[in-house]
Amino acid sequence: MLEYLDLPYVFPENEAQKLDIFTPDQGGFSTLIWFHGGGIVSGSRKGNDIPCGLVKKGIAVVAAEYRMYPTAKFPDFIVDAANAVAFTVKKIKELGGNGKVFIGGSSAGAYLTMMLCMNKDFLKNAGVNEELDITGFISDSAQTFTHFNVLKEMGMDSRIQYIDQKAPISFINSALTLRPLLMFYYSKDMVCRPEENKLFYASLKRFLPDSDVTLTELEGTHCSADFPDQNGDRRIEPYLFDFISKH
Repeated sequence: MLEYLDLPYVFPENEAQKLDIFTPDQGGFSTLIWFHGGGIVSGSRKGNDIPCGLVKKGIAVVAAEYRMYPTAKFPDFIVDAANAVAFTVKKIKELGGNGKVFIGGSSAGAYLTMMLCMNKDFLKNAGVNEELDITGFISDSAQTFTHFNVLKEMGMDSRIQYIDQKAPISFINSALTLRPLLMFYYSKDMVCRPEENKLFYASLKRFLPDSDVTLTELEGTHCSADFPDQNGDRRIEPYLFDFISKH
């Protein structure tokens, strides 16, 4: 495994806007950009929820940092995510990537992923051509409604289920173009999280019945499949590997 650490994806440099790239020794690999969880208030690209075990199976993993509350405000963290993708799309070609790039994340990172997936302006404004540059998206227990900490920023009760233009589900329509999408939620997930993901899936299929989207329930608590067990294995990685290999 080759490591390229602490790479700034915007200038001037900011510690909250750097990423790490882990690649297989041999070129010709697909790439997964992964955004960590933590409610947009905590977590790190150095954390245990980064699926680096995929590198052993021949897939590059990019762990990206992004600005968070309380210093960041909506949509700073989504803009950061888009810029991290733009940097990776260009950089990974130099490092031996095969041109297939996937965007994914867990919890808050999945919310960022879904906003990039559904609101086309973020990637476009960062200079990313989604149709040519992005192969697919992976959401591990995203809030498909407006994120609870975004609601706090808006001065609203974070417990409500709210949909506005800060919610991925709000962008579903019959004219939407969608790259392949893999979604997870958990049997003992956060309150309302399974229902949000089920409603997103049902709504998407109503407007785009032929879309390549898969919704899977995993056993356990919120994003528990992301973290390594006593053997160092993450339950989510086989699902990620199969999805990436298929596409």
